[in-house]
Amino acid sequence: MPSSSHPSPRDKSPLPGTSPDPGSSAAVSPSAHDHDGDDAASEPISEPAGRRRSTSSTKSSGDREKRKRSRVTPDQLIHLERFFSVDRSPTAARRREISQMLGMQERQTQIWFQNRRAKAKLLDGKNKTHLPTSPPETPPELQPGFQAELHSLIHEDEAVTVIPCTDLTIGTWRRMATTVGKHDLVAYLCDAKRCLTWFIHSAGHGFKMEIAYDSVVSTEFANAAPGAGLATFILARPPAFFLEAPAVTSSPQGDRCALPGTRVWKRCADWTEGMQATKVLRHELVGSAVQLAHVLASFHAGKASGEVRLHEPAYTAAPASSSNPTSPPSLPL
Repeated sequence: MPSSSHPSPRDKSPLPGTSPDPGSSAAVSPSAHDHDGDDAASEPISEPAGRRRSTSSTKSSGDREKRKRSRVTPDQLIHLERFFSVDRSPTAARRREISQMLGMQERQTQIWFQNRRAKAKLLDGKNKTHLPTSPPETPPELQPGFQAELHSLIHEDEAVTVIPCTDLTIGTWRRMATTVGKHDLVAYLCDAKRCLTWFIHSAGHGFKMEIAYDSVVSTEFANAAPGAGLATFILARPPAFFLEAPAVTSSPQGDRCALPGTRVWKRCADWTEGMQATKVLRHELVGSAVQLAHVLASFHAGKASGEVRLHEPAYTAAPASSSNPTSPPSLPL
């Protein structure tokens, strides 16, 4: 009698990371038992049905494998949303850079941006009448202060107000907060010094640039990804650049020696790639939409001269020279 069961192709699933051959369904169809003509005649329906089930199962397994490979991880999704909030249509070169950074295939990255743009277009159409056109009037206030760990990194004697942020872009130079470093990108205000500061911590070294309040000629706020906002600062002149250096003291013999565990800020030249922060006077910061909007509103209200305006700026970057005395080490990217 012919056997009533057939081996299932589920035991022959493709190896991880490999794509099943679309033409291999016949090869993995049940074939452990050969039937002669009489057997086939006695069961005219059972055999084709088994083959159809095998082919369907093989295709289903292949589809699941493809979906598994194309699905982005939660960490990748966070970074992709950040990139999308800044640039919805990155160039091929930029997509290649993003793919290498996140460990994704270029085609996978391209498809993600295509799908995300389609989703954004749909959401924009539905929520067009509900999106705020200006910063909210009564967002929650940011509390001045900072953690002890952050205090030891930024070396500020005065109280500061930290601005939650994820991305900083100046020209072609971009810095992004990661899930590895807790304070690798920090933005904060210091009312006592009347300056806005971008702080970078990379490979154990601290870098910062200070932007004087009176050098900010205009600002802009825009909603980006859901819950994220984009704050733009247009400057009249380049910021001041600093790098972290060991504190030194003089011995009774007149020798200069470093103080263990003590570091101070030393004025230096522009440490951004290609000196972008000296040439480009447009700074873009991505972070919490509500808190960024509040920062800009408070920043605007705190200007005695009233020169800072919340509007869509017509900006033309103008190169500026720098006379900073010290050349900093290359900032690891």
